[in-house]
Amino acid sequence: MRLLRTHLALALVFLSCVATATAQRNEQRPDAPNVIEFFLPGGAQPTTVIRFTLIRDDGRVETLFTDTKGKYSMSFDLVKAGNYTVTVESDRVTYDTTTSVFRILRISDSIYQTIFLRPLKSAPVPRATVLDVSALDTNVPAEAQSAYNAGMDLIVKGQIDPGIESLKHAVTLYPQYLRAFNDLGVVYMKLNHLEEAADAFSRALQINSRFAYARLNLGITLNRQGKHAEAAKLLETLFKENPVLPAVRLNYADALYDAGRLAECGKLLRAGLEDPILTQKEKAELHYKLGRLLSREEKTTEAVKELQRAIELEPTAFNAHLLLGGNLIQLKRPEEAERSLLRAYELGGRSAGHAQLMLGQLYFGQKKYDLALNAFELYMKDVPDAQNAAQIKDVVTKLRASQRNR
Repeated sequence: MRLLRTHLALALVFLSCVATATAQRNEQRPDAPNVIEFFLPGGAQPTTVIRFTLIRDDGRVETLFTDTKGKYSMSFDLVKAGNYTVTVESDRVTYDTTTSVFRILRISDSIYQTIFLRPLKSAPVPRATVLDVSALDTNVPAEAQSAYNAGMDLIVKGQIDPGIESLKHAVTLYPQYLRAFNDLGVVYMKLNHLEEAADAFSRALQINSRFAYARLNLGITLNRQGKHAEAAKLLETLFKENPVLPAVRLNYADALYDAGRLAECGKLLRAGLEDPILTQKEKAELHYKLGRLLSREEKTTEAVKELQRAIELEPTAFNAHLLLGGNLIQLKRPEEAERSLLRAYELGGRSAGHAQLMLGQLYFGQKKYDLALNAFELYMKDVPDAQNAAQIKDVVTKLRASQRNR
């Protein structure tokens, strides 16, 4: 058993809190994608990206973004027979918080779900000026606009490659086509083609350097490329110009965090929590990110408090439960840690596969070897390409052998 403990200790060196596994299904996929399309009060089409939360009745929660025309095409791994709840937080300028529920009866069916955002009840809250792309694309030739529309329709239908080609044709026809360059970059970013995404966003900014959404998207892309200092510099400038835009603040905080500028990151997050017009979800994200920062700084007790606040505001945020469980292990509060990790896995499934790794660690330390074996096996099933796969497999083999030798 001493040798087994050694192997486990080696395995846990590679512990990571980021899960990348994608759920797999054996069910038949629909021939066409499931599309959710949002409309502004009165029926107008949006001209900017809309952020929304989608909750599936099995507990899966996703924060998603439409394209700049209000359309979102559900990825196949999201599609499952059952009820879906979509919530859009108010922008405090045009529309009120809107919740809509729809049902998918069979995943072999395709749906087209329209959601009309509720009119704003209160007086609009003044916001920093953000350049509206619709005001810039006023001189687009008909042929280029037709190519753009065709490309976006193909992408919504899941025909990504021909859709990209059509968008590329649109910008060839009209090299000043700001919206087309930005949306082309968004498509590349979703495909994780980061060089192509960065190039598209840079081309958009060559057309108009003030366009906030292309600047934000380029900052996110640079950070994902590991160019954290460059991303932080770009997002810092954007944040100073648009300090009340939550997406800018949150992504600027991520860039500072990844660049190792932790003091600045903490200051930004704490200042954000003082914003009197935060939505509940925005506040929850700020508490989560502050908890993540404090955890990295090994201020575990403070991290736990922030993560608990995040969960109070967003009880279904599996990442907060996951990180809370890890911190509770550090504080030697095993029963609470177990509850948090089990809840994280219940909410996130395979996306929270690392909860099973930490549960395995927790159970092993308590000499609950059967539970530890089950947890490690689930982890290997959910995160088969994990960096520590070989070490965990070795632990699993030894635990199985120990069971047989009882």
